[in-house]
Amino acid sequence: MLSIQERKLIVRLHNKGKNQQTIADLIGCSQPTVNLWIHRSKKKDGLKTLQRSGRPTVLSQLKLNQLKTKLKHKIKQKNAQFGSVTTKEIREFIHQEVGELYSIRHVERIMHKIGFSLITPRTMHTKHDQETVDKFREEFKKKSTQSIWVTK
Repeated sequence: MLSIQERKLIVRLHNKGKNQQTIADLIGCSQPTVNLWIHRSKKKDGLKTLQRSGRPTVLSQLKLNQLKTKLKHKIKQKNAQFGSVTTKEIREFIHQEVGELYSIRHVERIMHKIGFSLITPRTMHTKHDQETVDKFREEFKKKSTQSIWVTK
């Protein structure tokens, strides 16, 4: 994305008689980009970036901050009970707070936007004994008469 100064430079160079490809090479952008800003300046649209269309979000920055605070509290409560919060639980929580039902992927985007990161735990059972596991594996290999992995 070009800065306002680069856009002004494009228009200035065009007014001095430079062709679009030369300007693009000097600025370090594509020729269609140069063409866009030349036409926008001729139409008197200005050199500022126009507002993009699309559906406005229900989640304002204030609402996101409130969600972050409440989610931190909820996650701390779950962690105190040696549990974790799933994306589905967060989805339901957001649905209760905001009234919108988001997809799992969008909930992940929201969480990332407010500063959380998804960590997949590698849990180990409290009664896990590596010696017993190794012993089982050895005996299983001895008793097995065919390959476990099968090709299609």
